[in-house]
Amino acid sequence: MIKKINHIKNFGVFNAYRRSGNIQDFEKVNIIYGWNYSGKTTISRVFQCFESCKLKEHYPQAEFELEDFEGNKGNQSNLNINNLEIRVFNSDFIKDNIHLEGERFNPILLLGEDTKKAQEELEKKNEKLGKVKTIISNLGKTKTSIDNEILSGLTQRASQIKETLQIVQAYTRAHIKPLFDEIKSDYKKHIKNDSEVTPLLKKATASENDKLPEKDDVLYELHLSELLNSTKELLKEIPEFSSTIQYLMDNPDIANWIEKGIPLHENKEKCEFCGNDLDKDRITQLTAHFSEDLKRHKKSINDLISKIKEAKQSNPSYQKSDFYKNLWSDFEVANSSLKGQVAIYNKELGKLVKLLEKKFDNPFVPITDISSINDITADFNSSLSDYNQVVIKNRKITKDFQIEKDNAIDSLKKHYTAKFIVDIELEKKLSKIKLYENREAIFGNYKGNLEQEIIELESKVSKAHKGSEKLNSFIQKFLGRDEIRVDVEKEGEKERFRLKRKDTKAVNLSEGEKTAIAFSFFLTKLLECNDLKKVIVFIDDPISSLDSNHIFQVNSVIKDFLFSKENLEDVNPKILNCKQLFLSTHNFDFFNLLRELPNPKDGNKFYYFVKRINENESLIDKLPKSIKNYSSEYHYLFELIYTFNKQTDKDIELALILPNAMRRFVELYTYSRIPGDENNSVDNRAEKLWGNQESKRILKVCHYFSHGNNIVRMGKHNEYMCDIENAVADLISLLSKDTFHFTELEKIIK
Repeated sequence: MIKKINHIKNFGVFNAYRRSGNIQDFEKVNIIYGWNYSGKTTISRVFQCFESCKLKEHYPQAEFELEDFEGNKGNQSNLNINNLEIRVFNSDFIKDNIHLEGERFNPILLLGEDTKKAQEELEKKNEKLGKVKTIISNLGKTKTSIDNEILSGLTQRASQIKETLQIVQAYTRAHIKPLFDEIKSDYKKHIKNDSEVTPLLKKATASENDKLPEKDDVLYELHLSELLNSTKELLKEIPEFSSTIQYLMDNPDIANWIEKGIPLHENKEKCEFCGNDLDKDRITQLTAHFSEDLKRHKKSINDLISKIKEAKQSNPSYQKSDFYKNLWSDFEVANSSLKGQVAIYNKELGKLVKLLEKKFDNPFVPITDISSINDITADFNSSLSDYNQVVIKNRKITKDFQIEKDNAIDSLKKHYTAKFIVDIELEKKLSKIKLYENREAIFGNYKGNLEQEIIELESKVSKAHKGSEKLNSFIQKFLGRDEIRVDVEKEGEKERFRLKRKDTKAVNLSEGEKTAIAFSFFLTKLLECNDLKKVIVFIDDPISSLDSNHIFQVNSVIKDFLFSKENLEDVNPKILNCKQLFLSTHNFDFFNLLRELPNPKDGNKFYYFVKRINENESLIDKLPKSIKNYSSEYHYLFELIYTFNKQTDKDIELALILPNAMRRFVELYTYSRIPGDENNSVDNRAEKLWGNQESKRILKVCHYFSHGNNIVRMGKHNEYMCDIENAVADLISLLSKDTFHFTELEKIIK
């Protein structure tokens, strides 16, 4: 049985209904009372979705959930609650099943006496079919459970990957699922060991702050070979002489001293060294010793020394911090090597300088042995190339920073996804799913064969005329006459029903006739069920457009059809013939009759109230005590109006239903005062009692809001809404003038 409605959303007036803990679970018999447009039919449509196993086309976004007493739940995605069989009567049933204007419609097929054997076989096959469906359903549930376990795991793994790789953008199951499907066939090749994961993780989580600026190659201008050749030439060169002094040639230190001193004594009379008078002839003799070629020679030596000193190299300026950590080791080796070459290079230049200085001091002695000088240019360039290779690698890492980061992220995504496949033992799960799919196919074929056999058996046991006989019997009970009936007609190979009025097509049926025929069709249709004891029946407002005499008749038929006596000697029936019964109505008189239905032996009877609480929402609640307390709709309506008038802070929920309540109350009150012609309108009767102005003052508000679009109007015309309070006060004032009647009404409700 259905235990409760957990929630209804986006379905008619139920915008966001959720069951509260105050309401009692459903019983064996459930009677639902509510005003028009409160949501009773919507509730029946929820049940109807489970009956037809499809959603209502006008409510594609609807959400709802029913739960049975075993904890099984059905919703908009699973329209099956433990294979419960449900049958619903409402306005949709009439529209979908019966053509009330003379057109043919599908017949009701009931068993004949000659088909009992076939029926017994049909019942056995249906029982088998039920078991097969249960097996298929269980296989599907198990398979779905495995799928859900995988999907749930993917959700968690996606979250872990997002956190581990510090991914800023969204990364959910929707993102990891395609990758999972891509690699699951060869996932092993994507698994990395720890030594591979660590550097990849560094790349994947690197930020822009970790990105180093690009460094240019280190450049050196090396002239050692050129300087070495120039030095060789000067070292072996001997300057030309004009007049030499042998002593000075033998003593180059003194010669150098004199050479430096001669310019200091130009135009001098005395020696700067000893202070004696200078001998002009001696000065001339000494000057002649130093030729122009010697001066040129020494100048060349000095110029070359300066050039050599300028050619000295500095160490490279890059530091270890200018390079990525993975290149530090390479940098240190290359840096040490290049610094060593700089030192050697500068040392060789120093050797050249020393040789030139020696030649400068003794210019007339050639130097031919320069074997101590090594031209290391090739070694230097080799070290420089190695150094710049590290610079190039560093620069490439910077250029490829984002590409490397993206590649690392991609590799790690695949790695972590592959690890997930290992962790959940995917291969075992897929094997199980394959096994269940094979079993599903086997049972599916068996199910198909059973269904075909059942169709063939049903064609034997179903007889349209049996259905028409029972249907006509119900119609006659409701209408009290047999001028309208159902005939069976042939349409090709099929039998169809058609409504007839005597011998012609039944057209222009009254609303009462339509209601009687429709409800008769539903009750007869219930007899098609193999076992009514297994069927949940929901009947929504079966007395629409029927007069009071027919209301009693409908109640009587419901009692006779759906309840039976346990024993022949029992006075009252106690056995509910169906599994569970739901009855809903807006008619207070009919509601009171339903309250007289017997309590089932193996269950109970409970009452519910459906009320509109705002423009977009209704509520399912316990039946208010005020409704329980009265067997008369008239008393109940008076209490609603009287209570609202007495309230200091007006109840908005009560205000929503007051226009309907006032209109109905005024109809009953004025008719009791001016019985006359039933067709005489309530407006005419009210005007006779209270006068034109007062009656319009009250009925204007009632009429405005007591129609099908009253809630919409309440939302758009709040000036009328505000007038309800005044209309109620006016009505109470007018009633109080009918002193005796008003006093008695007050006594009853108090």
